[in-house]
Amino acid sequence: MRRGLRDRPLGRLLMLAAVLGAAVLAARSCADATPNVSKERAVELARKEAVFEPEHVQIRFVRRGIPSRGVWAVSLYQGPADQPRRYQVVVVDAQDGTVIDDGK
Repeated sequence: MRRGLRDRPLGRLLMLAAVLGAAVLAARSCADATPNVSKERAVELARKEAVFEPEHVQIRFVRRGIPSRGVWAVSLYQGPADQPRRYQVVVVDAQDGTVIDDGK
């Protein structure tokens, strides 16, 4: 009786190579998680877009889009964090520092 390719040692080696190749491609397709724009620079850029003088700032790094791209979401607000009187969220590209969304 003849064995199928997946039952032969060469077939198994080829399948392993294919799986490893797919894993490498998947890892390479995920962009570098290290942003070029620092938190401090993102806050500076966001403050320039603010329509009011913020009392507090919260910042977080998130990925969005397909292919995913890192952005800084900078929340500027007045008042307590749980119930701000005014707020504005500015989205800054973490690679080149362009303001994607000024929150106005």
